[in-house]
Amino acid sequence: LDLSDSNMTAPLLAQSFGVFLFAIISAIAFATVLGTVSGLVVAASGAVAHDLMDRFFGMQMTDHRKVVAGKLSAVAMGLIAMMLGIRYEGVNVSYLVGWAFAVAASANLPAIIMLLFWKKTTAKGIAASIVVGIVAALGMIMLSPEMYKEVYKLDPALALIKLDNPAIISIPLSFLTLVFVSLATQTVKEQVKMHAREPVRLHPVASSELARESATHDGDMSHLSHGQLVEIVHGLRAELAALKGPAQLLAAEDAE
Repeated sequence: LDLSDSNMTAPLLAQSFGVFLFAIISAIAFATVLGTVSGLVVAASGAVAHDLMDRFFGMQMTDHRKVVAGKLSAVAMGLIAMMLGIRYEGVNVSYLVGWAFAVAASANLPAIIMLLFWKKTTAKGIAASIVVGIVAALGMIMLSPEMYKEVYKLDPALALIKLDNPAIISIPLSFLTLVFVSLATQTVKEQVKMHAREPVRLHPVASSELARESATHDGDMSHLSHGQLVEIVHGLRAELAALKGPAQLLAAEDAE
């Protein structure tokens, strides 16, 4: 065992208590790694074959071809993972795990949180936040002191980014991107949906002084004459005609 390797902390500690405990810790470590990697490979291959090729690129494939594409994607993912593992062999595992969670959180956390709790979230805002989160996290990782030391074999003091984990910057940046892009890409359909969630309140008709008078009586119009009621109805029809513009735009978007 390499006593200078920080990745061997747990096995070395187990070995100090005996060979039996060392064997158990090693078996658990290998089982955990294999289970995690196999699950990620299956998930990635399914995403490539079903979501990317079928849904995004619109490739019409049979179930058999999807299975073949998934298997080829799994082989490709495995080869990429092995090459990256060899390339980053000297990097501490704790850093690699932290980087993986930082990239995943930068890409997914803002989209999930804002989609659940902010009504103005748009699809373009989510896409932009995912792209910005991934690029920012990976870019900061590539310029971090740990990469300069273990991969580039350079002085860590020369690193352009002084943080080893990018999450503290990349996650807020992804949130801000989602908010700005969502506000800039609001469509008529989303605005109508947002206003539809608001409670409907009776309000005076702007075109008629008589309606304002009726509103002061808590909506009671029994004191109005037939002619006054006709004028109020005409005012309501005018407001309804003014609202047909957004409704027609909404119908056109649904037709598209």
